[in-house]
Amino acid sequence: MNENPLVSVIVPVYNVDLYIKECMDSIVNQSYKELQIIVIDDGSTDSSSQKIKSYLSDHRVQVIEQLNKGLSGARNTGLKFANGKYVLFVDSDDYLELTAIEELVRAIEENNVDIARFNGRAFIDKLNNPIKQNMYDFSHRLQEGKKYTKNRFKVNRRTFASPVYLYMVNRDVIKKNDLFFLEGILHEDELFTTHIFLNSDSMIYLNRFYYNRRYRENSIMTSQTSERIKKTWDSYIIIFKKLELMYSSNQYSKEQKRLIKRQLISIYSGLKNSNLDKLKKEHEIKEIKSITGLDKFYIFFHKIVSVIIK
Repeated sequence: MNENPLVSVIVPVYNVDLYIKECMDSIVNQSYKELQIIVIDDGSTDSSSQKIKSYLSDHRVQVIEQLNKGLSGARNTGLKFANGKYVLFVDSDDYLELTAIEELVRAIEENNVDIARFNGRAFIDKLNNPIKQNMYDFSHRLQEGKKYTKNRFKVNRRTFASPVYLYMVNRDVIKKNDLFFLEGILHEDELFTTHIFLNSDSMIYLNRFYYNRRYRENSIMTSQTSERIKKTWDSYIIIFKKLELMYSSNQYSKEQKRLIKRQLISIYSGLKNSNLDKLKKEHEIKEIKSITGLDKFYIFFHKIVSVIIK
């Protein structure tokens, strides 16, 4: 590697004063130094603002304050300010291993790829519920150090994981295709990551656990209030309809459409298993026409297989 390309690290912040120091320390202390660290204070009402401003003595850090727009809105703001060759997203209650960016940049530069995929390790913050530890481990499907080009859609169908913090992406993929996060919904990664996979030409996988994902009480991932269940349902319906339009479009190849269909089937399965009111759920599911009988058999078959494996 003859040069040290700039990496834009985008950190949305909202009321995480208990965790933001661990997150920021893991970024500013990276072994790789050529960083643009964009911290978006998304209308925090706790002491997060004061804590992130203490990092402004590092010239690489810039803090952008805005009224609360949600995670998608904060990430979009970060993308507007990003000027690095590569983009990496880090959620503000999580943290990175200290050699992560250096090793990712080396892999992506030496292999001239658009995406570097890697593993994440989930851990519990003050919760006793177990976490399936291999949920962010892709070593059973992806080959360490292999450059994926022609077969990238197939492997990403088999190992799809929506969280954007599990990828370092060439910013040209985002710029040239005008990609952004859909605002006002939950689980926005499902759509954004699909677009990243569809619009990139190459990928490499590093079998390393670079990302540490915290699960905490009352977070989006753990909250199961009726309001959250309804918001999740509405969000997935919006995402599903967007994907349906993409699937019916002529702009995508057969292999790309297989990836989109994989997402449609996955989200449809999640909708069927939702805890939403039964009558509303059945009514809206009946309106879905893009899932065929063969798709439903596929869902049923894999459900049976998963039960047998357990």
